[in-house]
Amino acid sequence: MTSRELLESFPAPGVLQLTLDRPQVHNAISLSLQRALDERLTRAAAEEAVRVVVLTGAGTSAFSAGYDLRELEALSSQENLEAMLEREELLWRYVEFPKPTIAAVRGMAYGAGTLLAACSDLRVGGPSTTLTVTAAKYGGANLTWLLDTLIGAGQTRDLLMTSRAVTGAEAYRIGLLTRYADDGDVLAAALEAAEQIAAQPAEAIREIKSLLLTGYGTDLRSRYDRENTAARTTLRPRPVAEMFGEFFGAPAGID
Repeated sequence: MTSRELLESFPAPGVLQLTLDRPQVHNAISLSLQRALDERLTRAAAEEAVRVVVLTGAGTSAFSAGYDLRELEALSSQENLEAMLEREELLWRYVEFPKPTIAAVRGMAYGAGTLLAACSDLRVGGPSTTLTVTAAKYGGANLTWLLDTLIGAGQTRDLLMTSRAVTGAEAYRIGLLTRYADDGDVLAAALEAAEQIAAQPAEAIREIKSLLLTGYGTDLRSRYDRENTAARTTLRPRPVAEMFGEFFGAPAGID
């Protein structure tokens, strides 16, 4: 157990599962929970045993209902401002976490729950999944900097300007979910994806994520050159026989 509100487990080699554990409030994200998540991810970034992180919510009714409104109501205006500024940095550190993240979105993702899901590298859901970006309802704006890279400009305007809930089936159709499974299999499907990623060379996966994160807003040639530079330097090509050992070890006639 990482904290009273965040559980951790290792369901497969290289896979760290972190569970938002506040089911009594639909896994609403308190400031202490978000800090605990940040602290655990900071340690995980340096742990060779952790190759992929799967984030989910306790139970099946909610991934997360968003920020804990009862907690926010009890804060003064200044305290709310300070909490907002801290949360902005905590969310950005989640985006920049150097290893792949997968959100297993069982049930409802509302407000900040959708922010965490959208900021994950992969999102897995099912028929009972619903996602909502709620900011416009309250005179705010969220995910204008990211959502269009996931689902396109038109769909982004629709979701952000209407604050409507998107069902799992629609979310998968428009690309907001990257994998879709039966309700009882959402976490299993997320863990399957995590195992597939964990089986790849860790340095390659880290570089792929870094290249994707730094590519937004730059021209195509710059992205192309940066990838090729990484392939020649950070990833340093290994001997062909080593890289393709599985191929050379296969029986004759096998492609």
